[in-house]
Amino acid sequence: MAARWNDGSRFAGRVAIVTGASGALGGACARALAREGASVALAYRSGAEAAAEAVGEIAAAGGTAHAARLDITDVHSVQAFVDDAVARYGGIDVLINAAGRIDAADAVRFADTDPDAWDALFAVDVKGTFLMCRAVVPHMEARGSGAIVNFAGSYGNGVDQENMVNSVAVSYCAAKGAVRGFTASLARDLAPRIRVNAVSPGPIQANWDADWGIPAEHVEEAVHMTQLKRMGMPQEIAETVLFLASDGAGYITGQMVLADGGWTLAG
Repeated sequence: MAARWNDGSRFAGRVAIVTGASGALGGACARALAREGASVALAYRSGAEAAAEAVGEIAAAGGTAHAARLDITDVHSVQAFVDDAVARYGGIDVLINAAGRIDAADAVRFADTDPDAWDALFAVDVKGTFLMCRAVVPHMEARGSGAIVNFAGSYGNGVDQENMVNSVAVSYCAAKGAVRGFTASLARDLAPRIRVNAVSPGPIQANWDADWGIPAEHVEEAVHMTQLKRMGMPQEIAETVLFLASDGAGYITGQMVLADGGWTLAG
């Protein structure tokens, strides 16, 4: 497929899968890919309404997309979702692994970490990423190229052990560290035709209290520790993801890009 540069339609004629598409980051990625011409398969676990809203916005703007439920921890669900996307659009060029577990049980100190919560986190963030890559790679190989972008995570600066935004929980760091290692290893394994990179967002505008049980003062402390003194916007992360998935990043593979407002520079 001929290379496309940053002309506003970098993904025209290409097919993208976005997991976690009912969330703020996955939804922003799906909308951005469609805006630049991709046919997008949006995967959601429980946010059917949010995913449908994104599909509606994409269609209203003249784009092509559909949404379907996906359990990324289940190999059969993953394969069925990927097979359906291929049947609809003819192949797969881009995979964005934006799905991640959001649960207050993961935002705790090590002594309070529940083994079942640990397993659930790794099942979604690590196994789910593996299963999605495993399912799409044959289709990318059939097209002669592909780009995968995984979501890893920034580890924070650790100035306050009780602040799970700044220090970041042990289980979360372990899971995202696994995604980092997986990304680098998979990039070596799939080179030269398929590129694999990861993005690591810092604190992003979200409902921290409802989703994670994080008190407002802890969020404020984390914002203060970023060099840019603000939360990131989902659209900013989406722009980073699109670059990594685009031909403009054609000489980049196996990398982890920090999009964290300078959050980790302090420590």
